[in-house]
Amino acid sequence: MTDTVPKTPARTTNVLFGLLAVVPAFVLLVSGYVVPTVRTALASFTDVDMLGRDAEQVGLENYTDVFPDFGGSLVWPLVFAVLATLTAVVGGGVLAYLAARGGRAGRWTARIAFALPMAALGTAGAAIAWVLAYEPTRDSMNPMLAQYITFFGLAVGLGTTAFLLVFRHSTRPGGTWSAGLLVTGVIAASALAIGLQSFGFPYLLGRGAERYASPVLLIFDHAFRTFRLGSASAGAILLWLPLAVLGIGIAVWLIVARARIVAADQPAPAEQPPSTVTGWRAAAAVATGGLLVLGLAGLGPWLLSTIDFDTAAVRGNLFAHLSSTWLPPLISTVVGVLAAALAGYGIGALRPLGERSALLLLPFAPWLFTGLAGLAPDTWMHRTDDGSAFLFLIPPASLTIPVLFGSALLFRGVRWTLALPAVGLAALITWIVQAQDTLWPIIAGYEVDSNPMQVVVMQAVQMFRRGGEVPLGWLYPLPVLLLVAAVVAVVQVLVLDRLALRTGRDAVAAATPADSGN
Repeated sequence: MTDTVPKTPARTTNVLFGLLAVVPAFVLLVSGYVVPTVRTALASFTDVDMLGRDAEQVGLENYTDVFPDFGGSLVWPLVFAVLATLTAVVGGGVLAYLAARGGRAGRWTARIAFALPMAALGTAGAAIAWVLAYEPTRDSMNPMLAQYITFFGLAVGLGTTAFLLVFRHSTRPGGTWSAGLLVTGVIAASALAIGLQSFGFPYLLGRGAERYASPVLLIFDHAFRTFRLGSASAGAILLWLPLAVLGIGIAVWLIVARARIVAADQPAPAEQPPSTVTGWRAAAAVATGGLLVLGLAGLGPWLLSTIDFDTAAVRGNLFAHLSSTWLPPLISTVVGVLAAALAGYGIGALRPLGERSALLLLPFAPWLFTGLAGLAPDTWMHRTDDGSAFLFLIPPASLTIPVLFGSALLFRGVRWTLALPAVGLAALITWIVQAQDTLWPIIAGYEVDSNPMQVVVMQAVQMFRRGGEVPLGWLYPLPVLLLVAAVVAVVQVLVLDRLALRTGRDAVAAATPADSGN
């Protein structure tokens, strides 16, 4: 395919509908990300606070005040990012290679085994479980290391899934270096973004020597503990700048590499004897078992706590608390994922700009890795005073930009019938992550009888120190966790296992995977 495409009626229709498909996402981008970022930057040069006084310009005073603590808050997120990247790339990459060489049985074993760790996305519940299990030594804990240990299995599972997309293309040495390097870059950038924006573990466990275990805790303290929204805004801008660089860098890399997800090649006739394939499968099984044991050990404190459904410890109406936990994030997820998937379809499938359609991703790139943390001070300052506690619980900035990028890659290379289940899984994960978030429920939950379960459980922790019970099982109920894990396993086996990541021009023939037993 070339850049010069004949202007046929069908082509004109693709251009029109392709551009229109991006409009809802662009509107959400401007309203949910661009405008709040600009307002945050403007507020960072003032002494605005929560006391209602008239704000005055203070120049760079807020940045001078925040920067020393902000620099110190970067240390452990960077350590977390390195550890998580090594785990996903080395552990997940090696496991993916062994599983790919072991054929279908090897791949399916690895995919199914890590479905539970990949569904265990309850940051608030996991952090509180550490508090309950290790309360006497909590002051000596490092929250970022605790977070890494907890989500070790998740890192391995995500790394395995990502690198299986590479090795489904080819398991021959030298045939995957470009796609593998791209996946490594995306994993490293994602790990750094997660580390920089971690809040649950630093907030609940950060009582030790480090005052600020993450930049978000610093922003939260300035905004909601000392009410200095101006200095909090300065911290938010300092956080957003590296995230913007990461997002732009990954977007440019994807565009230059011509990355796309396609249907996996059909296997060539077996090039390995059955005994060799059996050996690869055995190696994959051993690696899967060993890494899974480590992953489940890290989740142990939390998984054991999910079996306790103590309703007596829940103050107020249980149904109201559960509704406030799950329904507001569902609204945000539906709106954000639908707009993202529609834009991804327009960019990837309709391709209104031809080979240059991927350039439409660039306006979204600076906020690719930006979460709620850096937008929270502005959201609070400009919240609508309509008296609706439920509406305020809906997370702002609903557009899920990572889903937009992933959808563009998917619709670029596969039919919509194969892409939609993967988008649906991304929507489910987005919903779980938002429903298990710690930051926004603390900020927005102010109705005692209908607070999100995160707030209810954290309040119960205070009672726990005086002999009370903590209803942790209601935060991310075990049946829900198992159902999500089952969905992850099904989509992994029936959909993701049929996909491959490719780079370069479409005309370049991909190497056939040396696979057997497919």
